[in-house]
Amino acid sequence: MKLMKKKTKVNAIKLLVFSLIATSVFNSCNQEFTKIIPSGEEDEELVDIEYGQPKVLLLIVDGARGQSVRDAKTPVFTQLLPQAIHSWSSLSEEGAQGIAANWTDIITGVGINKHGVVDNDFSTNKLDLYPTIFSRITNFNSDSKLALISADPQFLENYGNDVTTEQASSDEDVTSKVKTALQADDCTMITAHFQDVQRAGLESGFDLSFDTYSDAIYTFDSQVGDILESLNQRENFDQEKWLVVITSSQGGEFTIPESENDNTVFSEPAVNTFTIMYSPSYSSKFIGKPYIGNKFSGEFMRFNDTKYAELQSNENELYNLGDEDFTIEIKVKKNRGSNNNYRFSHPSLIGKRETWQGGWDQELMNGWVIHLSDNFWVFNARGDTGYGEIKADENQRLNDATWNTITVVGLQREGERFVRLYTNGEFNREGNITGWGNMDSDWPLRIGFLPTREGWRSDAYLADAKIWKIAMPEDMVAQYSCEVGVDPNHPYYDYLAGYWPLMGANSEGMVFDEGPFGANLTLGEAGYPTTLLNDYICTPSTEELGQLVPRTFDVPAQIISWLKVPRQLNWQLDGRVWLDK
Repeated sequence: MKLMKKKTKVNAIKLLVFSLIATSVFNSCNQEFTKIIPSGEEDEELVDIEYGQPKVLLLIVDGARGQSVRDAKTPVFTQLLPQAIHSWSSLSEEGAQGIAANWTDIITGVGINKHGVVDNDFSTNKLDLYPTIFSRITNFNSDSKLALISADPQFLENYGNDVTTEQASSDEDVTSKVKTALQADDCTMITAHFQDVQRAGLESGFDLSFDTYSDAIYTFDSQVGDILESLNQRENFDQEKWLVVITSSQGGEFTIPESENDNTVFSEPAVNTFTIMYSPSYSSKFIGKPYIGNKFSGEFMRFNDTKYAELQSNENELYNLGDEDFTIEIKVKKNRGSNNNYRFSHPSLIGKRETWQGGWDQELMNGWVIHLSDNFWVFNARGDTGYGEIKADENQRLNDATWNTITVVGLQREGERFVRLYTNGEFNREGNITGWGNMDSDWPLRIGFLPTREGWRSDAYLADAKIWKIAMPEDMVAQYSCEVGVDPNHPYYDYLAGYWPLMGANSEGMVFDEGPFGANLTLGEAGYPTTLLNDYICTPSTEELGQLVPRTFDVPAQIISWLKVPRQLNWQLDGRVWLDK
């Protein structure tokens, strides 16, 4: 991203000055560090004696978007990268409602669901159960000398146990106090917290196109350079082994170009952070944005409000589930909906029953329906001897704004009947439906809205619906869920009862069945519009994607590993250690 023209000359001067400073600092730093890098074959105990105990410098900056820091190409950070594990696509907490939630991730090594700090109110904190990294370190080694420096009193107050705290007046003062702390011979870990980048973003906007924000990033880079120069000047530096971790606690709100929006967590600037873990003993390792998946492109109908497509021919009985094996598949791309949050109250996606509404457990509404619920989905049915529902609310929720594949498999096993639910080919939940009996219904198959007295309304694009008269094996579900269409060479093609692509321009108010029976559906209104879409299909969940890049709660795991603090299972840390291999 280009900086604004009016600042080009200013930034050119900055870059020149900072480059000279950083080159001097890090050439010297690298020369000194090179003298003490142990070879991988040396005995670990001898390494400690010869090269000194490891130490840590942790620098936390608020509001620095990873993409902005990357594009700024600041001189000090650039000098670090050849010997750093680094990412411009690291992530803070997606569910954070205040910056303190992300601070707490970094300081404890666990996420919101454990430490309890969701917003900037610490009243719900569980720091007694999930204490700070400082407590972990001092409990292991009471001689550890730890310092925590910030201009934010709340930061110091809530994380100040088992660490020496120092109140600063500004980021400049934080820098000065860190340099002073580095003069102590016996320091084990110094943690510093910077806020000016966040303030600049709130004032102008979180993007390099805003001078205030850009200048703040360059200033922070310069402050880091000053601190590292002081680190290099330590009297016993040659006998020490330092890890420097520089990371942002969170990014900031900014509207990215639509062409860059992949509708995953990586398109949310507020959670886009950067992470640099530097040591001269490290090789360079870049952790980029992971592979997200394939695109599903075409024209699609938006099934919002009361839009539906219904089978009005004699083939309806083909789509009864009876008491036999079956497989139902459909792809869904959720829109924001009336609540503007991709969460819904029970609207139907596909089903075959008279109505779908409250009281389904009391009224005689035989048949089946797949419906949305909150941010997951549900298979619901009533047979001639019972009823129930199986919720796909475990393991993987439905991704927002990208295509998901929903699959329900009904099968017989050891004289009983079950349904197994899959999201994007991954098993979610199983339920025993033996007691439900025969689930036949005289009512027509519908995709989209089912008649209801409730206010249940969907807002989603639907496509690639298939119904099979066989229980698809799990390996076949995994193999084909994220593909589009049905190849005649599919191993179970002979069991296909219906295939409705739901793609292309609206044609005569019909949705055509490309399966063997030609069971075409009729739209509720002939004029439903279509929208051209080009979105990812079966993208990994946020949880899965988060395992592929550094997260805020990874920082403590990296630090305790460096300091050789034994990690205990009962700590229940969420973070992982990143290696430079």
